[in-house]
Amino acid sequence: MGKFIKRLFITLIVLLLIAGGAAWWFLSYIKPDKPLDLNYNPIDVRQKAVDMVKSFKPELVLSEAEVNDLIKKHIDRDVAEHVRLDGAQFQLQGDRLVADLNITYRDRIPAQIQAEYRLEWQNPNLALRPQSLKLKGIELPLSMLETIVIPLDLPTSDLVSVDNVKFEEKQVKVLFDIKLPF
Repeated sequence: MGKFIKRLFITLIVLLLIAGGAAWWFLSYIKPDKPLDLNYNPIDVRQKAVDMVKSFKPELVLSEAEVNDLIKKHIDRDVAEHVRLDGAQFQLQGDRLVADLNITYRDRIPAQIQAEYRLEWQNPNLALRPQSLKLKGIELPLSMLETIVIPLDLPTSDLVSVDNVKFEEKQVKVLFDIKLPF
């Protein structure tokens, strides 16, 4: 009986070491590869649009960096229950937006996830519709993401209205319809 207890004890210790090693490996695997932050440069889209109207050029071009800053300004840091957003970087790929996100789960477990969104124009806002969510290549349920709405605060009036929005590589173009009163 004593040998059986001793073998059982050794087996349990070995299984605990294997489980601990697997947990350590998984935590180091999902850890963020690069540091990201939520710092952004303020962008006055309204002033850019006013300058565009003054120059009689009926289009407003937002670069990838400006879109990145706008999203960081309006994104909610509490992504889901027990999940906090620590940093983000967004890349435009036509009408797609790829988001590299550093998160922390339960204030203890840092992880890097990648989300892909489809860009849509919902006058007067830019909407990001979730398309996929991955944790280091592991597919996660899309239900964990919600649509993100980014207000652009564009000047609209009877004279100026948004005619079309084009999502191009590394930029978003807002085309205006300017109605002159004469």
